[in-house]
Amino acid sequence: MRMQTLSHAGLMVETGGVQLLCDPWLIGSSYWRSWWNYPPVPADLIAGLKPDAIYLTHLHWDHFHGPSLKLFAPDTPVIVPYDRYDRMVRDLATVGMTNVVELRHGDSHVLAPGFRLTSYHFSPFVTDSAVVIEADGVTILNANDAKLAGGPLDQLLKRHGRIDFALRSHTSANPRANYHVLDADDEAPEDPTQYLRSFALFMGRVRPRYAIPFASNNCLLHDDSFAQNPMIQTPDLVRDYFEAYARDHGLATEIKVMVPGDSWSPETGFTLSDTDWFGDRAAHLDAYRARVQPTLARQAALEAKIGVPLAAVTKFVASVSADLPFPLRRRLRGFEALLVSRSAKRVEGFAVDLAAGTVRRVEAADFAGFDARIEFPALILLQSLRQNMFGHAAISRRVDYYATRAAMPKLQRFAQALELAESELVPVRRNFTRRSIRAALPRWREAVLYSSVAAQLARGRSLVDIEARLLAG
Repeated sequence: MRMQTLSHAGLMVETGGVQLLCDPWLIGSSYWRSWWNYPPVPADLIAGLKPDAIYLTHLHWDHFHGPSLKLFAPDTPVIVPYDRYDRMVRDLATVGMTNVVELRHGDSHVLAPGFRLTSYHFSPFVTDSAVVIEADGVTILNANDAKLAGGPLDQLLKRHGRIDFALRSHTSANPRANYHVLDADDEAPEDPTQYLRSFALFMGRVRPRYAIPFASNNCLLHDDSFAQNPMIQTPDLVRDYFEAYARDHGLATEIKVMVPGDSWSPETGFTLSDTDWFGDRAAHLDAYRARVQPTLARQAALEAKIGVPLAAVTKFVASVSADLPFPLRRRLRGFEALLVSRSAKRVEGFAVDLAAGTVRRVEAADFAGFDARIEFPALILLQSLRQNMFGHAAISRRVDYYATRAAMPKLQRFAQALELAESELVPVRRNFTRRSIRAALPRWREAVLYSSVAAQLARGRSLVDIEARLLAG
């Protein structure tokens, strides 16, 4: 068998002529030209891929990448988590993929004799999943973005025994750095070392032969997001932190940094690139951005022409408002957030009251009268409305949130309501369909975990401390 890293979260495992790809974002960019693979994916690497199956861990576009999926035959089996809603299946249909296999939590899919994968689901909102791949006696845990801990992680480890390779993300995709306080200094978005610590704690619990920093191997090349590149925790930072952790805790796990094209097989061991992509990352990023400048320029020209119709905002807001449960509607009562749409063509403002389900147009001269606003490139706002993708818009790092200190909690609740709509968690009755119940039952350990976490939070413990306790077993 052979394992090869392909991209940000792209992985290939092949044995006996049968090839599995995981999360193949291979070409172009993601999130409206903001995110790019780093290091770039070599073209000859892509040309050699002939997948017999593809596994997608979750819905986010740096994992579920439509343009990359279109590189492969439409009838290629695409394996996805069986979630409480079928959005992944619906979105795959829009991409043109016709052969979709859904796996419930803990279910396995046999690709060939001695070659199977098992799916484990996690996260109450947009479901992440981890996948255990067993091939020719080698066990690979691709945890990806799934922050497994407690009972759900214990279930996986008891079932599969010794893990040879564990791959996991190590930096944040959340938009906290894009939240700005209007009447005070911005708060520090988060302690960047917490992701290094989380990676180390997870590996300390799993104790694989090899730990691979994974699913955080991207950079930000759009002008709107480029300045946030220093916030990304690079694999060399993970390696340095983890090696110190392993020494201090007597952990025998060895960490390996793998970039696109790097591989491992039982016969040859690791085959790793000799290019130092992280020692002078700033210079590499400048050169990378220069190479893709024509693509960024075309995107700018496209976005310059976009306007957002009032009718599109009104229709979306009315739909979301009608679905909101009463407690959330009550907490948003009387609150208007200003959605600002910007393009070279025009700047537009829409005052949105989610609780009332109303929208009114606002002139630019009146923007300063709002104590909470969200500023979008017009194209991102328009596509978020049409595709119900406000959570993806936030991940792009191209959307900015502004509020006074007093209004910030309500703006955050407003953004959370939009993400609940994207996740199809509202209306509440959707969570009690036959499909939702069938998806939830095998994940009962997760419900127990969340109850325990909530109880510990109520006792004043921090999430960082709770995670450490859980991963300590």
